[in-house]
Amino acid sequence: MLFLTLFLLIIVVGYPVWDYFYLKKIKSNKLNKWRMYGEIVATQWIMVIVFAVYWFSTNHTFNDLFSTQKPLFSFDKDFLLSVGISMGISIIMIVLMISFSKNVREKLSERLSDESIQFLLPANFKERLFFLLIAATAGFCEEIIFRGAMLHYFNHLPFHLSIVVIGIISSLLFGIVHLYQGWKGVLLTSYLGGIMFFSFCRDRFVVGLCYISFSY
Repeated sequence: MLFLTLFLLIIVVGYPVWDYFYLKKIKSNKLNKWRMYGEIVATQWIMVIVFAVYWFSTNHTFNDLFSTQKPLFSFDKDFLLSVGISMGISIIMIVLMISFSKNVREKLSERLSDESIQFLLPANFKERLFFLLIAATAGFCEEIIFRGAMLHYFNHLPFHLSIVVIGIISSLLFGIVHLYQGWKGVLLTSYLGGIMFFSFCRDRFVVGLCYISFSY
């Protein structure tokens, strides 16, 4: 548990600090978008690989990562699977629309005029292809960390937490690491993180890995 405590603290505290310095680069026009894209992908995969080494070296299985003895819902497995696949396909379509439709990107940019993430959005075809890799990476890696590692961590504390409390805490922490989007972005990603968490709150079953990250 000590490793997981330090690991999650590094993510929850380290990501906002890292984002703070990135935002300073943006304001000073010193941002290299290709380097930023590469660092986003590399950092998330490194964190997941580090966690995977710890996880499997402690005799855990992949199924253990998303298991809980405190089920909130009891839905049919086939129903949850169909919902998860449908959500995944829908979000992939949205990402593709944003990546390849100039009109959609322009409308999105207008909506993001306050606390913008426009600096993340791709500007040409090559960047749009890389952006798809970022979206897929975020979707997979964030599920492993925020709906896998955190679920296990809070579910195995020496004191009792209900699955609802675990969902709320992990969703708020998920929002905090998206602080670069501003407080509106924090609230939105916390809300969406909560939806994803409770969507697979059935013991021994996961649909969360079917989605591609909303954070972009």
